[in-house]
Amino acid sequence: MIGSPNNELIDSAQDAVLNAAESMALAFENTTQELAEHHEPLLQSAEFWVAVSFVLAVVLLARPVYKVVRHMLYKRANDISKRLSDASNLKLDAQKLLAEYERKYRHAKQEAQEILSRSEREINLLRKDNMAKLENEMAAKEKEAKARVKSAQEQAAREITAKTVERTISIVETLLEQKLDSKAQSRLIDESIKRLAQTKF
Repeated sequence: MIGSPNNELIDSAQDAVLNAAESMALAFENTTQELAEHHEPLLQSAEFWVAVSFVLAVVLLARPVYKVVRHMLYKRANDISKRLSDASNLKLDAQKLLAEYERKYRHAKQEAQEILSRSEREINLLRKDNMAKLENEMAAKEKEAKARVKSAQEQAAREITAKTVERTISIVETLLEQKLDSKAQSRLIDESIKRLAQTKF
C-alpha cells in the first residue's frame, strides 16, 4: 500500500527529467534550424553552447538528483510505514485495554450483584431472628404480666378476706358484748381465735 505512491512519485520525477531533456533537444533542434537559416556557423553560436551546457547540466545532474529524490521518498515512505505500524500497535493496545476494562466492569458488576444478594439474604435472616426474638420477648412479657395480675388478684383476695374477717370479728364482738356476759365473751373469743388460727387462707 505504501510502495505504489512512492513508485508513482519516482516515475513522475523521471518523466519530468525526460520531458526536460526532450524540451532541450527540441530547443537545440530549433536553434540549429535558426542558425542554418541565418547561415551562421553552429559552433560559433552562443545559443548553441547555452543549449549544450543546459543539456549537459541536465544529463549530469539527473542521476544524482534522481538518487537524492529517491532516497528522500524511501525515507519518507519508511517514516510513514513506521507511523502506521505504531498507530496499528496503539490501536491493538487500545483494543486490549478496552477489553480488559470491559472484563473488569462485568466482574465488578457481578460482584456488586452478589454483594447485594448476600446483603438481602442477611437482612432477611436478621429480620427473621429479630421477629423470633421479639415474639419470645412478647411471650415472656405476657407471661410475666399474667403472673403479676394473678399475684395482684391473690393479694387483693387475701386483703379482702382479712378485712372481711376483721370486720366480722368486730361486728361479732359488738353483738357479743351486748348479749353475753364477760366470761362467756372471753370463752367465745378464745374459741374464735383458735378457729381463725387453724383456718388457712
